Amino acid sequence: MVFILALGAALLLGTGSVIQQRVAFQAPDGLALHVGLLWHLARQRLWLLGLAATLMGGALSGLALGQGSVVLVQPVLVLRLLFALSVAALWTRRPLRRRDWAVASAVTVGMIAFLVAGSPGPGNPEGVPAWDWAVAAAAIGALTWALVRTARRLRPNQEAPMLAIGAGMLFGLQSALTQSASHRLFTQGLLALLTSWQPYAVALIGLLGTLLAQSAYDLAPLSVAYPPLAAAEPLAGIAVGIGVLGGTLRLTPGAISVEAIGLIVMTLAVYLLAASPHIVGHRDEPAKKKH
Repeated sequence: MVFILALGAALLLGTGSVIQQRVAFQAPDGLALHVGLLWHLARQRLWLLGLAATLMGGALSGLALGQGSVVLVQPVLVLRLLFALSVAALWTRRPLRRRDWAVASAVTVGMIAFLVAGSPGPGNPEGVPAWDWAVAAAAIGALTWALVRTARRLRPNQEAPMLAIGAGMLFGLQSALTQSASHRLFTQGLLALLTSWQPYAVALIGLLGTLLAQSAYDLAPLSVAYPPLAAAEPLAGIAVGIGVLGGTLRLTPGAISVEAIGLIVMTLAVYLLAASPHIVGHRDEPAKKKH
């Protein structure tokens, strides 16, 4: 059931990301990293459709995290780029190339290798001290802040990937927090959830991550902006899931080797898959100029 929920989440998140990026890239110049970008996008019906798909995907992801672990769910969510490719192919009415299918298969094989070799365990999402969460949030926040500061001095096609990495790290932290919040909901009820700090932290981190992601989408085509996000999110989620939530992976030498290879294959395949003309959409358009 956890795998099915995560797969459904990947489908909706991938579809929503493609729609949102295609709209965000058409936004006026100079709005990146400004709240005005979200205000502009919120008035675009097509972007709102993409947002609805993303929110529903997030809800399914939350259900999966409540029953499983971020170490299990995050690798499955990498498949969203595969679904994005398929949706984009239907949208543009162009058949997928053999190369696209081969790279998509590599994403799937890498994910399966990681999950089978690692045999992820859920850890203890309820017994985590607030201090541990604060340390994790501070570390990811500091890295994200440094990326944003550095990115602002670069050209748009260089700035976008750095903003996307920051967004991916925030979304990875959000997924780990969602696992903790979902577990509290399922075990203690809605009142216990609403009187805890986790759901509000999930919402705040999600908003910041969305601003960074949409800013990256606004600055450069999807082939530049999306792969760093799709690669950084599972890595950050797995790191927080193990380091904070106490999630487990099989750590024999053979298992570690297969897990590392699986993650490397997934990451490289994500980059190659995002370069497909079905995903890029406006492949020949240059990155935007900065004001």
